[in-house]
Amino acid sequence: MDKIRQVIEKQFETNRVVFWYDEFREFLLDFESLDIGNIRKIRVENNEFGLKHKILIEEPNIKFLLYFTDSRPPIEDNWLADLLLANSEVHIDQASITLSDLELGREFIDLIHQHEFFFKSAKRTADLKKLLSGDDTLNRINWKMLAVCCSSDTRWDEVIMNLLSEVATDKAEKYELVCKSSLDVFLWEQIKKLLGYVNPNPSIKDFYIELFNSAYYSALGEKVTLNNEAIYLLKRFKDHNRHRKAFRILSEQCSEWLNIEQELLKRELKELLEPDYFELIELKVLSDLALSIFNGTYNLIDVEKLIRQRMLSHWYEDYLHEYSALESASNLLAIIRNTDLKLHSFEEGLDKYQSHWYKLDYHYRKFIYHSTKAKQPNLLNSIYEEIENHYLNKYLFPLSTAWSAQIKQIKQYRSISTPLQSSFWQRQIVPYLETGKKIFVIISDALRYEIASELLSLIRQEDRYEADLCATLGMLPSYTQLGMAALLPHKTIGIAEDESGNVLIDGMSSMGSENRTKILHKYTDGKALLLKADEALSKTSEESKKLYRDYDVIYILQNRIDAMGDDRESETKVFEAVETAQGEIIEIMRKLTSGNANNIIITSDHGFLYQHRQLEESDFVSEADISGNVLYRDRRFILGKELNTKSALMHFRSEQLACEGNMEVLLPLANQRLRLKGSGSRYVHGGASLQEIVVPLIKVNKKRTSDVDFVSVEFLSGSGRIISTGQLIVNLYQKEPVSDKMQPITLKIGIYTIADELISEERTIPFDYVSENPREREFQCSLILSTKAEKANNQSVILKLEKPIPGTNRYQVYKTESYTLRRSFTSDFDF
Repeated sequence: MDKIRQVIEKQFETNRVVFWYDEFREFLLDFESLDIGNIRKIRVENNEFGLKHKILIEEPNIKFLLYFTDSRPPIEDNWLADLLLANSEVHIDQASITLSDLELGREFIDLIHQHEFFFKSAKRTADLKKLLSGDDTLNRINWKMLAVCCSSDTRWDEVIMNLLSEVATDKAEKYELVCKSSLDVFLWEQIKKLLGYVNPNPSIKDFYIELFNSAYYSALGEKVTLNNEAIYLLKRFKDHNRHRKAFRILSEQCSEWLNIEQELLKRELKELLEPDYFELIELKVLSDLALSIFNGTYNLIDVEKLIRQRMLSHWYEDYLHEYSALESASNLLAIIRNTDLKLHSFEEGLDKYQSHWYKLDYHYRKFIYHSTKAKQPNLLNSIYEEIENHYLNKYLFPLSTAWSAQIKQIKQYRSISTPLQSSFWQRQIVPYLETGKKIFVIISDALRYEIASELLSLIRQEDRYEADLCATLGMLPSYTQLGMAALLPHKTIGIAEDESGNVLIDGMSSMGSENRTKILHKYTDGKALLLKADEALSKTSEESKKLYRDYDVIYILQNRIDAMGDDRESETKVFEAVETAQGEIIEIMRKLTSGNANNIIITSDHGFLYQHRQLEESDFVSEADISGNVLYRDRRFILGKELNTKSALMHFRSEQLACEGNMEVLLPLANQRLRLKGSGSRYVHGGASLQEIVVPLIKVNKKRTSDVDFVSVEFLSGSGRIISTGQLIVNLYQKEPVSDKMQPITLKIGIYTIADELISEERTIPFDYVSENPREREFQCSLILSTKAEKANNQSVILKLEKPIPGTNRYQVYKTESYTLRRSFTSDFDF
């Protein structure tokens, strides 16, 4: 009854007289019980003439509902024809009620009848009503009905993507509702028109198999059955966060059904730079790239270019570690091929390591780290062996051998260019104290020089932070007790002549935080503070300001790297600890500067040697070759008195090493180890290798103004500004190389109408080229047009680059170029 009343009341909004013909008397009782306020109800039974006089003459301001129990007569036989033509007829049946409820005209009555099942649901009808607008065509309404069935947006591509997502979960509720609602015929007709899919017995499964098949072979430049819009649809489906999981499920299924693994065997690496519809493509690219690096057929530039192209792949983030490992491998091999490890002096070794050789340790570390994190480590097996062989046999062993020869010749362990670590307090701290400035020192145990070089870059990438890196000559032996002691103020420093390995400062033990604090207080009148990293990180800005206010020197000790490496059970994870340590140091730095710290020094007690491959017997010094009064031993040194060796171990006395006392030191040559029960052997320190004794020193200052910017990107325009095919090839150029203060930028690119409607695929491109060569900072991408482009034919369109708005998910216009779209669409779309 409520529905009938609403339908009738709706008619009276614009009419004074409403006719209701009920030929089969279905609604007689409803009419008789109907109460609609001030509207006069009249049942018409051969009283037309008097009724007409009443309506027009007697009561011209009253609204009338005229009810007939027969069908509407022809106009020429209808006594009330003029009133009917001047007013309105109400149709009371379920279809008409539904039509009225949707506020649709009678021209859509067949729609209600054709899709009766759809409109049986009040919820579906209500949901459809929310989507309707006054200018809807029959075609649009059908799409909106599909959207309701599929619980999707009203865009045709969203409807199809929702159906694809459903089938990926082995469900068919949405598609079954489409079929029950008799919308399936319309759906497949539209898919045929839009995407070129033709099948006498269409199905969602067959459709998406053909979709993947066409997209793959289209990317390879081969002829396919579906059109560009279909390829564009799959790209959107692939890149849509909401459909990501479904895409992967369907991709895996189609990969098997289309026999992609066998198909890829006949493809060259260069053919596969763009397609990313199957995960097997990524595995094939990685496998072939690793082989190409191993065989030397891809140089570093080739590798970097390929990886950049694959960065746009759907699967890239899944295999980020594999790609990073291969890039590091390529760098390492390229540097080794161009590195001369000959040494003519002690000073030359220090200088060359700081300027060049450390990069080999850096790339080895990065390769091992990413290899151990790789999703498919077996892909890297061949290149892993190559890297280990090159790093150990063509770099680490020959360098450490040549370096040992130089150290053996020196009478006093000193350097002209690199200050001894024990001068740290006098050279680095005293100048701040003399000028009344507060100084913060972060000491990261085992932060070797190559790690510090990366940390330097990370710090400089921080806005308003400036930093410089230099080196000090680490103490020998390069172990924690001596290295930590060298960073403290002292007049004398020496190794205790007992079995403890303890180091004495001015005759006082320097072992442990309590003793180190006493030494600091002695030289600063109590104005020094020593904290552990966790303690510094736990402070708020206000707590930090209050705590540091009363101190001139603040030492902060971090032990992430050495703690991991010194444990036999965890030493293979030491490079993971490096990543953690770097992030933590930057966080400490931020904490300190938020607490008004302006001057920060980051340094270490020693470096280390590490090889991921298990050591061989020849890598160890024979115990039988050592004799004398051995007081203390570690994996890379021996302390004692009257020490002798049959091997060519290096032998030093305390005074040669800038230490007090009568202790003697034995150090293995090259990168050899001493056996130590219960200890690991891959990670070691204590010896005299460059990796152990070139100790980094980073000075950090906080600036008042911002000093970080982003690289700029330009269009490299072609000769014409006309789009005449189904896609546009765009050439982009990154003007500056990425550096610490010139950071990379990620931009979105797409083609838009003047009304700002996207008419092409949209791609996200990172610009992070570091090359100084301008030609190596160019990037080419293609944009496939969508069906929406047809409406903009023979009009101006906009090629738009957009950049992200920091702190949001939004983008703003970065650069634009105008084009004219002038092409025939009949080849793409069957309209």
